[in-house]
Amino acid sequence: MDQSSDISNYQDTARQSSAARRQVALYVVRRFGVYLFTLWAAITVSFFMFRAIPGDPMTIVFGQLSRAQGNVSAEEAAAIIAVYRAEFGLDEPLITQYLVFFRNALFRGLDFGPSFVAYPVPTRELILRNMPWTIGLLTTSVLVAWLIGTTLGAILGWLRRKRSANIAIVSATFLQITPVYLVALGLIILVGFQLRWLPARGPYAAHLQPAWTWEFISSLIQHAILPMLSNVLVLSAGFTLGMRALMISVLGEDHLLYARAKGLPPRTILRDYAFRNALIPQVAGLAIILGTTISGTFIIEVLFGYPGLGTLFVQAMGLRDFNVMQGIVLFSIFAVLTLTLIVDLALPLLDPRIKTIK
Repeated sequence: MDQSSDISNYQDTARQSSAARRQVALYVVRRFGVYLFTLWAAITVSFFMFRAIPGDPMTIVFGQLSRAQGNVSAEEAAAIIAVYRAEFGLDEPLITQYLVFFRNALFRGLDFGPSFVAYPVPTRELILRNMPWTIGLLTTSVLVAWLIGTTLGAILGWLRRKRSANIAIVSATFLQITPVYLVALGLIILVGFQLRWLPARGPYAAHLQPAWTWEFISSLIQHAILPMLSNVLVLSAGFTLGMRALMISVLGEDHLLYARAKGLPPRTILRDYAFRNALIPQVAGLAIILGTTISGTFIIEVLFGYPGLGTLFVQAMGLRDFNVMQGIVLFSIFAVLTLTLIVDLALPLLDPRIKTIK
């Protein structure tokens, strides 16, 4: 009897393990399916959206060429524009342009062809040249804001019944609903122009050249403080309110009430039970915040004269450089989707409860 019972238990365990593996495999396939569909939709929407913008980029290119070369006759102008349109494939039907663009974007490593305006410089080269500025500003400000907001939110959630916490909550709520460009403009006017504490334009002092010297590095840091602070003030407020809500929810769960009933010290309950359980959803929120923060970071770059993707995008929009605009949008979407996918796949490993729910 004991042997048959052991065999039965083993079979049940094997069936449960097999079912769990199938469930995880199905979850991964579903996530990848959503990822690929969203990427296709982003490529399609961006292509047709930018093609709908009024203005012919070849006319702008010809205008630059004619200013450099002098007067050009109407026949020569038409011939030059026709050559450029053929070079960029703009003389093909719209559906053909879309299929070529889709193939290059998805199967040739996000290759968007040469820039219309900076021809023959590849679009990818322009994007990669400006991308480090955006990545540095975005990741630094998000991580600093996350650390500040998570810590402050945990404290406010723990002290939720204290009147002194209400002031911080009201301040965080006000900052969260304030557009990031207003915060940036306020810092530029007050700190940059009125008080003159920190520089408010450019990535570093105009008389310096990039080099591994203390003068350049210190100038780089000083010029980065205000753009980063603009993001940190708004983002940390959101992280604070989110972590506070998570802490309040966790503190009402049964295992926390049981820990209090056992007489565990408040510090132990806060550190080992409440904070740890509230931290996992807060980590998941990082990928979402990165996605929603990119547009705000682009605006900050333009306001502070930062040479990132936001500044490049505004320049490309003014010149109707479709390839550069689409490249920046799709690079951003690809990065956000990939980060979200990684978080979606990693969360069940960090928290078994999520795997069970899925």
